[in-house]
Amino acid sequence: MSSDRYEEAKQLFGNRVQALRRERGITQEQLSESIDKSVEHISYIERGERAASFETILDIAEALKVSVPYLMNVTPQTEISTNFLTELQTPVVPPSLVEPVEEPINTTKERRSDLERLQTALEAIQELQTLANEYGINDVFQDNGGKVLQVLILLGLRISPGCEGNDAIDAEGHKYELKTINKLLSRSVTTHHHLNLDILAKYRAVKAWYIAVYEGIVLKAIYRVAPTSLESKFSYWESRIFEGMKSINNPKIPLALIEKEGKLVYPRQGEQKLKTIC
Repeated sequence: MSSDRYEEAKQLFGNRVQALRRERGITQEQLSESIDKSVEHISYIERGERAASFETILDIAEALKVSVPYLMNVTPQTEISTNFLTELQTPVVPPSLVEPVEEPINTTKERRSDLERLQTALEAIQELQTLANEYGINDVFQDNGGKVLQVLILLGLRISPGCEGNDAIDAEGHKYELKTINKLLSRSVTTHHHLNLDILAKYRAVKAWYIAVYEGIVLKAIYRVAPTSLESKFSYWESRIFEGMKSINNPKIPLALIEKEGKLVYPRQGEQKLKTIC
């Protein structure tokens, strides 16, 4: 496909997304929140300056409540080949054209060194898991378990036994909702894959939400947010459920709202940040 036709295809798709979004009265901010992308990313797509990945196309179709074929039903201003999707596919390279690798990527000495480093790391992780068990986390690799452990220790909490997700309790038995976010990958806090009225009631009933903000594996901040500060989101989700949906797939809370409404509890003034966590 020529460069001109590719650019035109991006623009036509962007026009289609923008038209469907406006028909449904959805702002760019609302769409970006629904698919966990930045507003700038949506703007680039609609202006035809960025090609959407297949995953993003699926997310946009779901957010706009249309099928993928309907979303992709663009009307070209000039003729575009009907073999558009076929031309985008990468042809299979015949095995005869692939030259075999004569030398391994790593030498035997390098592999032995990596195995030794791995063994040392695993021993440290096992010690970390032993500590995690005391806080009610049975797998530091699952559901950001290592990060949650760090937050629990800093806040003096424990995982609430028998509860779903990262629910925590303090010494007095008060319940909290814990969330972590890697702001290098996302600007929104994920909630629940099947949010329903029961889970929403739990979100409202906890004493507070704690949102831990990471850059990669480095903890940057922890915010304490009162449930009342998130009521605008709760009410909106509730209205969508009452519209006939049994549950909502992972609605999100913008990090900007957390930073605006939350109280910074880590790091406190004069307190040194912890560097990394598994």
